[in-house]
Amino acid sequence: MPITKIKASDARLKKITVGTPVWVLDNLGDTWMMAWARDGDLYSPANDTPGFHSTKSMNLAFCRILGSEPQALMGGTVNTMSDYRWHGEKGPDGYTWKSSGCIAVDGMLYLLVARHKYGEESGDPTRRQPAKNASIIRSANNGKTWVRAAQDNYDSPMFPGSRFATPYFINYGQDGKEAIVDQSDRYVYGLSNNGFWDNGDSMVLGRVLRSKIARLNAGDWQFFKQGDGVVDANWSSDMAKARPVLINPGHLGSTGAVYLPAQKCYLMIGWYYPLGGGKMPGACVETHWDFYTAPHPWGPWKVVGSHVFKPEGYYCPEVCPKFTSADGSTVWVFAAGDWNNPNVYRLTAIPLTLQ
Repeated sequence: MPITKIKASDARLKKITVGTPVWVLDNLGDTWMMAWARDGDLYSPANDTPGFHSTKSMNLAFCRILGSEPQALMGGTVNTMSDYRWHGEKGPDGYTWKSSGCIAVDGMLYLLVARHKYGEESGDPTRRQPAKNASIIRSANNGKTWVRAAQDNYDSPMFPGSRFATPYFINYGQDGKEAIVDQSDRYVYGLSNNGFWDNGDSMVLGRVLRSKIARLNAGDWQFFKQGDGVVDANWSSDMAKARPVLINPGHLGSTGAVYLPAQKCYLMIGWYYPLGGGKMPGACVETHWDFYTAPHPWGPWKVVGSHVFKPEGYYCPEVCPKFTSADGSTVWVFAAGDWNNPNVYRLTAIPLTLQ
């Protein structure tokens, strides 16, 4: 049975209780990241997946999720993303394609793609899965087609290296407009760990003007240095000057944050395998989730609780604002579990009760 441990904090959120997971049928895969689009539907990438109702497994696919409640969702594959190759297919660099953050902003969908190397081949002493060379792609037709091409992202990545290789966009609700706070009407924010799918060490924060994100130009992005994020001088276009907004070595798998209007704070779920990277022997059946909250994207981030999933090992959790209860006391997280177990290696909705 899952074990929950709560830690004291002075944040607006005092306690988080994890409910019973609900499995979505007819799919396999992981790294689901829901974008709540202008048309009211959800759109999500999935990694190492055949998507919905398919038999061919890809490095990533793009899906549409339908339903008015998380207990009765159905989906379909919009795009097999074949330019990003078959599941596990490597490029000349020895890495494969994977995705991270996805968001709907002003009628457009944006998705992060990067190069990953599986943990058993990475050379990392704890078999973590490293990532490098991330880029943003965009779609004006809900995922049917995308700009930039996979080869362009391979040859000329927007964010070379590992420091901003796993960005997740901070979510402000449907089409990015459900809440306006911390200049979210002007900027899109993204959080990235230091270049690991699993068990990363620290998080940095980037931002781009909403009016410029569609240009897919890395030069339009700025990175938080220190101090008050409202002050422009505390941001730099030089990624090397970014300073972590959160440090917790080995405990920060790739993840993102959502703004909670009822609580007037941000929630981010940090996750990790306690045995090391996910490819360590026996590691994939147990994950720990730490619930972080902050008044602003730049922090300060504090832990308000934690939760253990065993034997499901649910990972890459992300809150989807679409199904938040009217009073804000219940939110739903999407995740996937142990890739060796087809019963849990699928899109899974998990309720959280917030107090």
